[in-house]
Amino acid sequence: MSSSSENHPSGRSMRRLVDFFDPTTRGPDSHGRTLDQILEWSDDKLESQHNYIQTVFPLPEESVFSFHAPVVDEETMLIFARSPELKSNLLRALKRMLAFYGFDAEDKEGSNLRLTITPKENCQPGFAHWVVRMDHNHLRITRIIRSLRILGLEGAAEDFYDAFIAVCKVRGRVGSSSIAFWTRALKNPLSHAPDGSEVAWLEKY
Repeated sequence: MSSSSENHPSGRSMRRLVDFFDPTTRGPDSHGRTLDQILEWSDDKLESQHNYIQTVFPLPEESVFSFHAPVVDEETMLIFARSPELKSNLLRALKRMLAFYGFDAEDKEGSNLRLTITPKENCQPGFAHWVVRMDHNHLRITRIIRSLRILGLEGAAEDFYDAFIAVCKVRGRVGSSSIAFWTRALKNPLSHAPDGSEVAWLEKY
């Protein structure tokens, strides 16, 4: 792998991301919090805090909301691709966010990287975070879908997307622009972000 800045635009933050998801290292984010600590937060704290989602579900684009957020570079993506442990921890994070959004999630039979996702019996408190016309959680959902794909959980991204779209078809409250962003996050080539920007190094994947 080349070590040029073109291929590794976030080299300084790469190790922090890997250590953050490594179940042995359990490294902190830029605010001193580990993944385990964040996943133990209450739903109220997950809703009110706005500077964790960029590390728990990182992207190859810089965040406009957090200048300290790590950015996925090519080396990070390849490390995740060959590490079941890192992907397993990312899936743990996904399950926690699904619970926050009002869903139960279980591993699909025969696959430890796919999920069967269904609304909770008491789904309304979770649905209240996102089953509305417009909300900051819609941006989080877009981020989660794209991050899962970038870090090697394409199947889980599909499962996540399908669960949300199924609810939208029944409840019909989410704005069409949000749904369009979610769809682009799932179906665009990896090099094309949902907002139309492009990441050159992803063109070969």
